[in-house]
Amino acid sequence: MGSRSLSLSPSPGEKVPARAGEGLPADSASFHGSGCVRLRQIFGWTIPVWAVCAAILTLLVVGGTTQAAPATNTPSVDKIPSTRDLAPFRRTVESLRGKRFLREIPAFTISEAELRRIVDRELEKEYPGRELADYEALMTWLDMLPPGTDLKAVYGDYCVGEVAGLYDSDTKEMCIPAFPAAATNAWRNPARKEVEKFSSFTDDLVLTHEFTHALEDQYWPFDDPNEKARQEATDRTTARSFLAEGSATRLMLEAIPAQAERDSPGTYPAAWNLLHSGTIEWVLDYALKGIWKSSEARVPGVPDTLARGAAMPYAYGYPFCSQLMRDWGLDGLDYICDHPSASTEQVMHPQKAWEWRDFPVQITLPKTLTSGWRQLAGDSLGEAGITVLFGCSFTNLGRGEALACGWDGDRAELYDAADGRRLLVWASSWDTTAAASRFAGAWVRQREVAHQAAVTRVSGQRFEWLQADGRAGVLVQSGRQVIIFETDRPGGLAEAPAWVQSITFTQPPEDAARAAVNHTLLRFNPLFSWRKDGDYVVSKTLWGLASRHDRNSVGAADCFALGLLGTSHRTASFNRWELGWRLLAKHQSDSRRAFDKTAVLPWGVLYSHFATKLPQDPDRSLSRASILWGLAGSQTRDTADRRTFKLLPAGLLFRSERGPTRTATHVLGTGVSKTKPTSTTSGASQFRLLGIPLWTSHS
Repeated sequence: MGSRSLSLSPSPGEKVPARAGEGLPADSASFHGSGCVRLRQIFGWTIPVWAVCAAILTLLVVGGTTQAAPATNTPSVDKIPSTRDLAPFRRTVESLRGKRFLREIPAFTISEAELRRIVDRELEKEYPGRELADYEALMTWLDMLPPGTDLKAVYGDYCVGEVAGLYDSDTKEMCIPAFPAAATNAWRNPARKEVEKFSSFTDDLVLTHEFTHALEDQYWPFDDPNEKARQEATDRTTARSFLAEGSATRLMLEAIPAQAERDSPGTYPAAWNLLHSGTIEWVLDYALKGIWKSSEARVPGVPDTLARGAAMPYAYGYPFCSQLMRDWGLDGLDYICDHPSASTEQVMHPQKAWEWRDFPVQITLPKTLTSGWRQLAGDSLGEAGITVLFGCSFTNLGRGEALACGWDGDRAELYDAADGRRLLVWASSWDTTAAASRFAGAWVRQREVAHQAAVTRVSGQRFEWLQADGRAGVLVQSGRQVIIFETDRPGGLAEAPAWVQSITFTQPPEDAARAAVNHTLLRFNPLFSWRKDGDYVVSKTLWGLASRHDRNSVGAADCFALGLLGTSHRTASFNRWELGWRLLAKHQSDSRRAFDKTAVLPWGVLYSHFATKLPQDPDRSLSRASILWGLAGSQTRDTADRRTFKLLPAGLLFRSERGPTRTATHVLGTGVSKTKPTSTTSGASQFRLLGIPLWTSHS
């Protein structure tokens, strides 16, 4: 990742062990827009410069045209304390995230002028002088930005358009714009468009999302003063923004049942179970994973690379975090926040993130090259960036995914010389020679399509070309390594063979450490295999067909007969087990989120039990048990000492209610109910015979 770039959003801060190839905390404060635009490098969780404009499109966390809190903008006062009661959002986030806020988050309403000042200030701080123009030049050369793109102008125009809420991790404040939202919905983040299909509470969900970022900032600080000094051959900081958006979007959706309960008391258990049903989980994963490819990701007047890039943190981050929470609960999410993914590759392919990590090769390009070239700007596109580049260049996003698959590290640098000429050097490493060859062929083809390049020479794994604009290029592949040179200086590639020798590829030290503790015969033994990566140990019998056992610092998981006999996942606070592929029985509980659910037979046909605390009111709890979906009997209880017991549907055989204001007992619809008087209503007693009220008295 380049030393400076803009991010879509922060993600839980970095408490990364000081291992070679991994980063330590990073610098710079940030502005965290709803939709998580970060105008400053936050703890290094930055999107590469190619996504700067894309970040603008995600101003709403699940952003939209409706403001989170209406306010009257006073031109003479650009920042005033908000009068909106935001305590419910804080309580909900605390309950769903399983952590308490360590300090209050001041909230303010801000004017358009104030927002523009924030934008200008942060851009100037991150990209002083010509640095922003240099990065624009690099990304334009790579075709990640169209020629002539003025990022400052883009920010100035769009950062005031669709903002619903901003968490500023520099000032630790929540800012709510007071100026009117745009009249069009064209700028709505595609993630919000998908969420709107499942919830009408999107305004409140925006603040839930933002407070999630605020809470995680207190436990995993976003700002890291060391990140600016780092140059890596990985898009680590982009991956962390994927994690941030995935985590906050997951919690935002978890808040939907709580909001339903607020408007329709008693609906929380049904809404919670629906949201966590296998069908809805699959629908949400599928819908959000596809948003970056959908037509809704496009934004009028914005290049496709930027619009698609804006949706990718939601598309890949949400399924990643959702599966993590399904398997390991909040303890697993905390672990990944403490040990963030090293690249977007790990998020796009979750099996490479923890169980058997795929660390990128470290690629180092020299600061200067012979013939007077010196580094001007640099960055790493990563698998996500290369996916967008090729997907948009070939107008086939699926092809872009396939071409980027197998990425194992990259670093691009733009050099300049005293004569004003420029030189692009892009070195990359791949998992296999076949993947490297696919990338090499795709790059040459991309130059032919986008720049009318003509291939002038092919010699083995070396390609040379000349573009219509006069630029010349050469690509050299050596096994799994690919190096690209391209310049606008006539005859400027004569020293390319010498430059190749000055570029170093260093294998990640984690690979050597892992190889030392994993014997090949034991790792691939079909009868019994064992492997270890870091704190994660996996053992299998009969290739895992008979059993599989996972152990790590968070907990343990077991699977027998591919789940037919049973599976289980256990951590300090989370427990999930299933029998017969969930067809016989299943159970899930999480003490941090305060819920407990058990079901016997599919969908709890024979028996089900659900108990939880309400996120928006943690002092209140609900529980419900039913037999035959409640047709045979059911019982509900809550902390207000309200209890209901029924036999047969609607309590036809027997029904009993006990609560602070009402008691009732009926057998075959016959019995007495009593309601106690309140400050606004009188008390009443009623007798029913076979469900027909015969007399009523008031007190």
